[in-house]
Amino acid sequence: MIIGTRGSKLAILQTEKVCARLKEAGLEHELTIQTVRSLGDAITDRGLYEMPEKGVFVKKLDMLLLEGKIDIAVHSMKDIPLERDERLETSAVLPRDSPYDALVSKYRLDDMPENAVIGTSSVRRKFQFLNYMDARQTNVRIKDIRGNVDTRIEKFRRGEYDGVILAEAGFERLGLDIDYERLDCDPFVPSPNQGIIAVVTRKESKESEILSKIDDERTRIEAEVENEVLNVIGGGCSIPVGVHAHTRGKEPGDKIELSVYVYADAGGSREAYILEKCVLSRYKDKDKDKSKRLEEARDFTQNLARRFLGFAQPQNAENQGTGNDC
Repeated sequence: MIIGTRGSKLAILQTEKVCARLKEAGLEHELTIQTVRSLGDAITDRGLYEMPEKGVFVKKLDMLLLEGKIDIAVHSMKDIPLERDERLETSAVLPRDSPYDALVSKYRLDDMPENAVIGTSSVRRKFQFLNYMDARQTNVRIKDIRGNVDTRIEKFRRGEYDGVILAEAGFERLGLDIDYERLDCDPFVPSPNQGIIAVVTRKESKESEILSKIDDERTRIEAEVENEVLNVIGGGCSIPVGVHAHTRGKEPGDKIELSVYVYADAGGSREAYILEKCVLSRYKDKDKDKSKRLEEARDFTQNLARRFLGFAQPQNAENQGTGNDC
């Protein structure tokens, strides 16, 4: 079985994690990892919100899957666009690692000095950080940063930035010994599907059936709820959107806390954003859990959109295929 992945250290570690779980599930196939360089890896001189096409981190692997040159593809799930080729499916998600963002800096968040330079290529992280600093009457400057985790950390250590914002899950998976500050979900609502490793196959293939054995039900429920919110609001690299669904108990069927952050002012004021929360119900009929939860999430988001954003249908659909965050 040939497994496709991007070639970064983090992407390979994520793929090795998938391989380990397949072996634990009793898979006897020989597993071969094949790395590719995606468009997002090749173009590093611009922000991801400026990319010329959609799905820059997944498109090449999708193509190899459809051509039969690889059997499965491993992704960070937040890179997978909402609109996919209907011949492909996400056959498994692994148990979710930390969904939170993290600040690497010699300063603590609440001690950030005037005119500090913070590195991120995510418009969501940019606006959330500026919102937070504005509330404390502290002026900071956001500067685009590209490259893998090690590259970004090295740029910080060279003094090019006073701090960089990254996903905590990356630190955990890489086993990095580095001091950082977790950014709490209130108000730093993370990207939809952040912290989730996803495995994509051709639909109804033998590989899809095999991967169903390692699919984590609790994580899949959270991901589906988060994607349902995006289906209503729209999203992508050019819109500041954060969505986080968190199961409150130990069982997949327990209540889910849902947080949604979205920039709400077309006039450019950073203060105009919304952060709304709700708790999705637990249902006694397990077969109806999924549809009822998604219906609740959809109703909550449509109500939010009507009250604050002035619409009730998906917006900016052309950006829904760029990945959920950058």
